[in-house]
This record gives sequence, structure tokens and C-alpha cells, in this order.
Amino acid sequence: MASRTVRLADGLARAGVDVEVLTPRYASSWPDEICHREIVVHRPAAAPRSDWSMGRYLRHIESWLRDHASGYDVIYSATMREEAAIVVEAARRVGCVSIVHHAGTGLEADTHYALPARHRKRVVAAVHAASAIVVSRASTHQSMLAAGYDAARVHRIGNGFVPGQGLAGRDPASRLRARHALASINGDLKTDRDSMVVTVMGSMVESSGLMTLAEAIPNLINVWPDLRFWLMGDGPLRNDLHRYFKHQAVRQNVAMPGTFVDFSDLLMASDVYVQPSANDGLDDFVHQGITAALPLVMVDSPDTRAMVGASDEFVSWCSESDSTSLQHAIRRVLVDLTPAQTAAERLRRELTQRCSYGETINGFLKLIEGLV
Repeated sequence: MASRTVRLADGLARAGVDVEVLTPRYASSWPDEICHREIVVHRPAAAPRSDWSMGRYLRHIESWLRDHASGYDVIYSATMREEAAIVVEAARRVGCVSIVHHAGTGLEADTHYALPARHRKRVVAAVHAASAIVVSRASTHQSMLAAGYDAARVHRIGNGFVPGQGLAGRDPASRLRARHALASINGDLKTDRDSMVVTVMGSMVESSGLMTLAEAIPNLINVWPDLRFWLMGDGPLRNDLHRYFKHQAVRQNVAMPGTFVDFSDLLMASDVYVQPSANDGLDDFVHQGITAALPLVMVDSPDTRAMVGASDEFVSWCSESDSTSLQHAIRRVLVDLTPAQTAAERLRRELTQRCSYGETINGFLKLIEGLV
């Protein structure tokens, strides 16, 4: 969700919109305000680290918006969770437009997110009262209408694909430079020149499919002893994954370096992108893997099929929560990377032509102009 929001803010700013971002800070040493790509980022409140601290965080955000909301034409919430209620109420108070954006898919979708009982009623009422609700998928649009949301307020704006350089930009020299740069940042990312790298990006939670992938990794390493897996992200499952890989004696083949702001070097240095779950990563991470022209291994679900549409022949599919199926899907790609790379380039080209990110920005501009 954060990656999707950064991309949207950057795209709107490039289109001439004066964008400012309100977000929490994750360390006391962080300044309250920074400028990122000419976008002012406000960080007045410490990020909540527990259910108890969430109330304090929301009060700080509400106080900041009470003091500053009158200076904006539109206030946007990147999710339909606790912050959405604060955003809608602040916008209503000063008479400006409020936009709430549905985030997540599957079990991690906003509509399935387990809000605390004391917040749920307030959030649901706020979303119903928002000037507009943005959804990215047809399935989400249908579920919102079935839940009783006003059809006139629910707007579908697809999550488009940035063209990128594709396979031509991932030449051996650029790939090697990216690997050297990453190795200098984090020793776990050090690889040999000919090592094959499989990358996964997402949250380390039960619904992310990472344990299913973990079960497939030892057998794959038995076939390719120098095969590397880069698991990008963080979450409560991290320690369990670390213990499992250590117990299976494959820890040296698996890197878990945490979360990155910019994934360009990681994708440049990788050979395959794996999406092991339909519950995480579909808002932006898979898009980045596709636009980098990486061979794609992806779990088969209605949402993932809808994402690639008629280009599904260029994806190596696997079944959900099935480590054997996932292992075979990855193996099909690794056995001969050259045709897999050609398929990945075809997938990138077709999707960027069919649904470009420029259309996403134009959809938001049209919505904002109509509301304001």
C-alpha cells in the first residue's frame, strides 16, 4: 500500500497537482517534515506500535488535520481503515473533498480487515460519507456495491503499469552493477556472477504465502545449489521463517534484508519474480516485477487472472497454499530462463499498452476535477 501511494503521489505531482503527504514517523530521530521529490512530507505523529498506541496516533493525526485541513482542496486516504474516518471528518469540517482508496486484496483487503470494534462503526460510517471511494478491481467494485455503498460515489480507477525499460534495460552489465551495489549495502545480498536470484516482495504474515514458498525452497536448492531467494519485507512471520531456513540448512541461500524504498536495483539484479499469494502485493509489487520484465511465477486466483487478462499464457501459474505446485512453477522457469524472459517481455509490453499508469493518473485527475 505504501509503495502504491508513493507512486500515486509522484504521478499526480508530475501532472501538476500540488501534493503534500501526511504519514507517521517510525523513529524519534526522524524529522517532523521532509521534502521527497519536491513533495512535502509531514510526519507529526509517531507510528502506532500496538493497539493501545493506535488511539494516541489517531488523536495526533486528527489534531494536525484540524489545524491544517483548510489549506487543501482534497484530502485523500490511502486505505479504508482507521485513518479514513479522520480524513473524512476533517474534510467535512472545512468543506473540502474527501477521497478514500480501497487497498489490499483477498484476506488482507480493507473490506476484510479486522478493525477493532470501537473503530469499525466510525470507519464504516465515514467511508459511506466520503465524497468518493476509489477501487482498482472489478471484484472490489462489485463487493462494495453489494455492501450497500452509493454507486455514484464508488469509482473504479485501474492500477496501471509503468512502461519501464523492460528486458533491454536489464543487460548483463547493468545486472552486475546492481548486484555489486546491493552487496555493498547488505552482505546477505552478495551473489556470484552466475547465481540465479528469485525475488519476493510483501509482508511477512500468515496470508502472504511465504511459508508455502519456504517449504518449496529446500527442494529447489537441491537442484540448483547456488540458487538465491530474496524475501523483501518484514512482519511477525520473520523469526519463524528464519528458524525454518536455518533448520533446513538453506539459510545461506535466503536473504531477508527488510524493506526497501526503491526496488529498481533489486529487480535489476533478479532473475525471477514470485507472487505466492493473492492476499498481498497485487496493488503494486507485482506491477513492478512485470514492468521490470522479470519472468513471473504467480498464484492462480480470480484477482491475479484479472490482472493479466488475455496475457495469462506468459505467466507460470501455481495453486494457492500448495508448495509442490509452487515448486514446479518456479522450476519450469529456471530450467530455461531464455524463453521465460521472452515471455516476460511480451507480458510487460502488452500490459503497459493495455493499461498504462498514465491512464491511472488521468482517472484521478478527472475525478478530482469533477469533485472540486
